[in-house]
Amino acid sequence: RTVRLVFFGSSTGSALTALYFSLLSTIKAYVGGYSDAPPLEQCLQNDAINLGAAVLCAYLTYRDWKAGQGNLQRIAKGGKLASLQVEPMAPVLAGQVFTLSDYRRQARVLICAGGSSYLRRLALSLTSDQLSDTNILPRKLADTDVLVVPVLLDNDDLRPRDTQSYWKNMGQYMNVYDEAYRPELVRNFDISRAQEIIAFPRGSRGWQDYLQNEVETALAQGFDVLEQGITITVKKNGKILRRATGIPPWGELIATLEVADGSRFGIPG
Repeated sequence: RTVRLVFFGSSTGSALTALYFSLLSTIKAYVGGYSDAPPLEQCLQNDAINLGAAVLCAYLTYRDWKAGQGNLQRIAKGGKLASLQVEPMAPVLAGQVFTLSDYRRQARVLICAGGSSYLRRLALSLTSDQLSDTNILPRKLADTDVLVVPVLLDNDDLRPRDTQSYWKNMGQYMNVYDEAYRPELVRNFDISRAQEIIAFPRGSRGWQDYLQNEVETALAQGFDVLEQGITITVKKNGKILRRATGIPPWGELIATLEVADGSRFGIPG
């Protein structure tokens, strides 16, 4: 891309230089009295050609520069994502802090950010028996190498709050009734069920910097970030698989993730 940018830029310069000299010839032809001046009609034709070439080369230069800036922004955002810090909930790893880059090639990371109501529904979907049988989603997610990172957003400024305290003390919030909550969904609720697949965000500034654009984009699209939440699925290779809203469709996720990142076909995920 750098070679193309230099080529288009130099071509723009050459076209502008040619336009400058052709305009001088046009002035000479128009004023008259210059023996070396070509016919005015020919000068005007040259002006048009050189002007068109300058405009075209300038456009190509600008387009290539914009594409390069977009790539740089994507690389920078990928670097921010890789540097985000988390602390696993699993007792054996309690107190240890890792970056998402530490999970590359080892786990698929699912970032779930939203308000308190969203996190309650997220916790219930993983840690209570909402169907007639026992909830085995945490075990299935662990078998699929999924790490879930819940992020509690502040109701006022949508910035990350202390997710760990809220999540671990989730039981005291389960009697709070709202439109998204039904008492029958709390059967056999145990927040520790999902401890092997949960990690809490650490370093609120880094998480705020990364999530700000994601939250703003969701808001611009008309989504209620606090109630609906946003999810970002990161593949094992560190690239984002998809962005969505709502509680993740766990069954579909478990069934498709390995195919989605290519690991079943020998492609590094």
